[in-house]
Amino acid sequence: MDSKEQKLAHKVVGGRNDLTLKYLNQVQKCIEHLDRIGLHVINVEFCKIKPTVRVQAPYLDQEQRLVNDYRAIRFMNGNDSGRFQEYQMMVEGIRVVWRAYLH
Repeated sequence: MDSKEQKLAHKVVGGRNDLTLKYLNQVQKCIEHLDRIGLHVINVEFCKIKPTVRVQAPYLDQEQRLVNDYRAIRFMNGNDSGRFQEYQMMVEGIRVVWRAYLH
């Protein structure tokens, strides 16, 4: 393999890394924003091209404020060792989700 072929191969990989670095920068801004509003990050998932940040369920009044202000929506109901609802919102272009268990 000559040096020209090798450069092209690395350019493609470098392009993908640039996208990953861009998302890492967005995740950092997202986490800083979540910290300001009092939400605790428990996981960052990079399974797909765009990361998802999972936070600890907020207090009920804070959760209701986020929903009432149209910043968060409930997108799933389920039953996994108890009934739950999952919510999501976008922060700095990153999807933020949490699970709230119902009593």
